[in-house]
Amino acid sequence: MLIVWIGFLIPMIYVALSHSNSFLSIYWLIYWSIGFYFSYIKRTLKLRSIEYDDENIYVVQNGQDFVIPFSTIKEVKLASVTGLHVISLYRNAGLGKEIGFKSSLWYPFNFKKIDEEVYKLQRKIDQSRTQHYDNPSMTLPSQNS
Repeated sequence: MLIVWIGFLIPMIYVALSHSNSFLSIYWLIYWSIGFYFSYIKRTLKLRSIEYDDENIYVVQNGQDFVIPFSTIKEVKLASVTGLHVISLYRNAGLGKEIGFKSSLWYPFNFKKIDEEVYKLQRKIDQSRTQHYDNPSMTLPSQNS
């Protein structure tokens, strides 16, 4: 979306500077700037900053860290070609059932590196599920003892 907006912005600036009727050109410049704001900036304001280790994802929002265990994550998927990834949760963790994040501003150009990082996160989530169910310490104690 950013590339499309820049593609419209550069010719409009050229037209505004080269023609005598610059009022109409300035109008279109403002129009596309507002359109860009509502389509790109407002969408990216909903994105969260995330970090992860071997057991949890840490979501940073308004200076607070939210800890989300891997066992509560359903999947991590690519939501758009601009690099927007979505973490789907089994239940609402106070941030909604879906958490959006963007790994890199240069996603289309460095997609191999970013995709490998997301696959690594997905593998850790899958491993956490198998460890969660196979761990005997998670079973209920026997009532006979």
